[in-house]
Amino acid sequence: MSLFPTDFDQIKGNEKIKQQLTSMVNKQKIGHSLLFVGTEGIGKSLFAMVLAAKIMGQGLMAESQLKKIQDGVHPDIHVYRPEGKLGMHSIQSMRQLGEEVNYPPFEAEWKVFIIHEADRMLSYSANALLKTFEEPPPRTLIILLSRSSSILIPTLLSRCRVVHFQSLSVNEITKILQEKHSISDSEAQEIAIKAEGSIERAIRLVEQGENPIRKELLNFLAACPLDHYRHLQEKVKSLNDRVEEIKLQIENAAKEELKAIPKVHLSLHQLEMMEKELEGVISLVTMQEAKSIFDDFLAWFRDKEVLKLGGEITHLKNRDYHEALVRALKTQKECSLKDIYSFVEEAQLSLQRSTSFSIVLETLFLKVHGVRS
Repeated sequence: MSLFPTDFDQIKGNEKIKQQLTSMVNKQKIGHSLLFVGTEGIGKSLFAMVLAAKIMGQGLMAESQLKKIQDGVHPDIHVYRPEGKLGMHSIQSMRQLGEEVNYPPFEAEWKVFIIHEADRMLSYSANALLKTFEEPPPRTLIILLSRSSSILIPTLLSRCRVVHFQSLSVNEITKILQEKHSISDSEAQEIAIKAEGSIERAIRLVEQGENPIRKELLNFLAACPLDHYRHLQEKVKSLNDRVEEIKLQIENAAKEELKAIPKVHLSLHQLEMMEKELEGVISLVTMQEAKSIFDDFLAWFRDKEVLKLGGEITHLKNRDYHEALVRALKTQKECSLKDIYSFVEEAQLSLQRSTSFSIVLETLFLKVHGVRS
């Protein structure tokens, strides 16, 4: 079975972008650098591969050439992904791209370079690409894939044509899951809702099962209000410990990544800057884990409000906790949904100001529920 589709029509969602990219190819107004922006796991890489095949003359190719593209082994399509345990683009790989971009094509008329998670570059890695973007060779296309344009360095961003992708709908993800996995319609819909527009996240939920942090958080919220401050501390510590475990794994990976970087061509100042950037990566990963917890926290209270207003179970984000939500609606008293959103915004701001995650969580829970000391 081929790894990639052969046409845009075989990809679910983002119909306007299909038309936009097809028009670019037909009018031969592609440019040299594109930035595909959108949440992770919505098909950006599939669009990039189909676009590559189209500009390389897919209709004129021998079947063996097309198969190489489908299987991801065509010599004129170069794919770069984050490397190592830390999952970052190295300076070496970006310098390699700068060298390969100047070689003539082997078999096709165009060369295409696809950089996955382009936002996961240290500034030195990104700067290594600038000359390539400033003076691109003819019939060369570089496609950057990123969850956000704001994360890229401005000098790189200014040289790209940005294409904004939309998240997939629940129905679209449900259909894909049913095509790829032997699961019921109700199960596929439940997973599609949790995936929040990302087919990659949906497939991961099918293959790996429930996120343990989400499960612990929702079980905690279902048990509220707690009858003693000590119980709140215990729950907060447990959630914080899970996040710290992930942070420790990233810190260890960062240390290994730093050791692996050749020091010969780097000054002391450059090394210090790289250490700071790696610290930034650790902080970013921690913030992403925290955001996931905040999102699940908000989803719980949003679902309670839906039930309060007479909404059906099909409208819930946490359908698997329907019974617990019904019980909580009868037994729990808390502030308005508007206030809860405000409390979460305050919590996120406190975290950005370096307040410890455990204190942020504890304060958030106290504001929403409150317990006896």
